Formats: sequence, structure tokens, C-alpha cells
Amino acid sequence: MPKKARIREIELLRGLAFLAVALQHAIAHYSVVADVKVEDGVIMTFLLMASKFAVPVFIFITGLVLFYNYDGQINYFSFVRKRFMDILVPYILWSAVYFLVSPAWNVHQLSKWVNMLFTGKNSYHLWYIVMIFQFYLLFPLFRYFMRKCTQWLPYKWRAAALAAAGLLCLLLLDNLFRISDVMTRVDLPFLTPFFTKYADRNFLYFMIYFILGAAAGMHPDRWNLWLEKGKVIYWTAFIGLFGYYAYITVRSFGYGSEAGLHVAFNQLNLLRPLITVFLVCSIFVFYEWSQKRTQQSGPAGLDLMNTLGRYSYGAYLVHALMLRESYKIDEWLFGGWNVTLRMVMTFLICIILSYGLTIAMSYLPFGKWTVGVSSLPKKQRRYVPNQGQTPMRSVDGS
Repeated sequence: MPKKARIREIELLRGLAFLAVALQHAIAHYSVVADVKVEDGVIMTFLLMASKFAVPVFIFITGLVLFYNYDGQINYFSFVRKRFMDILVPYILWSAVYFLVSPAWNVHQLSKWVNMLFTGKNSYHLWYIVMIFQFYLLFPLFRYFMRKCTQWLPYKWRAAALAAAGLLCLLLLDNLFRISDVMTRVDLPFLTPFFTKYADRNFLYFMIYFILGAAAGMHPDRWNLWLEKGKVIYWTAFIGLFGYYAYITVRSFGYGSEAGLHVAFNQLNLLRPLITVFLVCSIFVFYEWSQKRTQQSGPAGLDLMNTLGRYSYGAYLVHALMLRESYKIDEWLFGGWNVTLRMVMTFLICIILSYGLTIAMSYLPFGKWTVGVSSLPKKQRRYVPNQGQTPMRSVDGS
């Protein structure tokens, strides 16, 4: 398969998405500490709104990279094998790590670990791996369907068809609880939990981001035209919905029976139609910013962006453990500080530790199997490279 031109802004966008994930998790921890104040809650709300794009962008990147790179014949076995080695092997390792560091584990609970391995329950951030791998498994089917659509539809109707697909995805989200009720009543093995208990990792509810990424990957020139011509629309929607959700979130703060401030972000659940519109706009906004920033950067800046993106998957896997250690450092050094400052310091420490550990492990002989990437020269790696590797990495983390 001939190599295509590298889409350079993808690495920066991927790195930003990981930073946003880590920030969201730091916010979740500090929003419930005893001495949080209203001003802390307001700042956290704005930071959370600004970082909410993380998961949608990861899914978007997956769709873009796959459809951009794979426009020829696919060997499905080789395709899945590569994703298994690059994504699932490190995931299995870190699922075991998180299970072993949990306070309640014992050797008699290994069957529980296996169950949580398939559901992504060994740590709060691993659900994403279970969800995104469904797109990899079904990618040939998605590609076949989208190719057929482009063959059937005249060029001028394709944007309308994409918008219609987006509306169908929003309709699906709007009926999420109705679907859950129906599946509960029919009680089908596997399918009922997939639409009820584990609906938050059901790929169907995240399809809108993958389809948008697929459209961008199939027609990158058209995508860049949308970015340029649609600025007024998506920036206006982004700012308007940002303000709306910030307002209703801050308005929901209150004081409980213990006289402590209750900071909650329930309004910002990913699986809601209107928040999905905001997140689609966020993809446009942050992609445009990443594209401009990449074009304006020199060699040093590009190296930093490539580093952020290259090691983002490993950093994603390890960051929950690094956050635990960062909380200990926070109690030791920053205990009397303002809550927001403590959160920012913990976030920065987590990022440094996550990338530091990931880069260090990537230089080990089995680095590819531990953090999804190897920094060693190929001749020093202890694995056989897969055939048909693509010019752009498709491991995206989230």
C-alpha cells in the first residue's frame, strides 16, 4: 500500500485529547474535596467544558486515520492482529496492574478480573478501550457501507447524507432510556447488558464521531473546506453551548446536609443529544486550532507535538495510577493550598509522571507490549513487526 502524506496535526490533536482526559479526572477528584468553594467549582466547570472534547476527538481520530490509510484491499486477520498487539496486549497488562493494586483483590477473584477485562471495569478509564475496539473489529463493514453510499449518492448530496446520519445518531441518543427499557423487558443474553448496564461503552452511541472522522479521512480536502467555510457556524454553536452548559452546571451547585458545597457535573454526560452537538462543534474547533498551531510551529514545536501524540496511548493507560501517586504528593506538599491550585499541580505532576513512565517503558525490549509503542530501533525489538503497517499510527488512547 503506497504511503500517503502525513496529516501532521493529528499528533497534536491526539496529545491534547489525552491532556484533556487527565484534566477531567483531576477535576472529578477535587470537585468533591471538603474545602471546595464556589469559585473553585466555577473554574472547574469552565475547565471541564473546555476539556470535554477528549473522547469524541479520540473517536474522530480513529475514524479519520482508518479511512485515510486503508483505501485498498484489507487483510482482516492482519488488520485485527495488529490492533490486538498494539492496543489489547497493553490493555490486558494494565488491567491486571489496576486489579492487583486494588485493595480488595485476592487470588480467588481472578474470574472477576476476567469479567472486568471484557467490560473495562478494572479502572474507571479503561471503558474507552472496550468501546473503541468495537470500531476496529467492525471497520471493514463500516468501510464497505460508506463506500457504497459514496457510489450511490451524487457528490452534491453527500454532505446532506452525512448530516442525516448525524441526526439518526442524535435520535438514537435521545431514545437511549427507551431502548434500555425495551432491552430490559426482552432480557437477551449479552445484548441486554450491552444496552443497559454497559450502554456507556456501546459503540452505537458514539457513532456520530466515528462517521465524522470517516468522512474527513475519505475526503481530507473536503474536510479542510468545511473547516474554513463553516467557522462562523461551529464557533457560534460552540460558544453558545459552552455558555449554556456552564450556566446550568454552576446553577446546580448547592449545599448538602453537612453544609459543604456540592459540585456536580451531571448535566455534562456524554450520552445526551445536545451535549453531543456541542462536542461535534468542539471537534471542529480543536481540529482547526491544532491545524493552525502545527502549521505555525518550527522543528522543536513539531517534535514536542509528535511526542505528545506518539506516547499518548501509553500515557492514557498509566495515568490513573499516576494520579493516585499525584494525590499523595498533593497531600504532602500542597495540602493547605487553594483547591483549584492543588488540582492544577496534581494534573501537571500526573502528566509528567505518565509521559515519563511511558517513554521509559517504550525503551524496554517489550515496550510495544506494555505501552503500545517502542522507541528502540527495529532490530532491537523482541517482536516480529506486523505486515501492512500504515504510515499513520492508529492507536489513539482514550
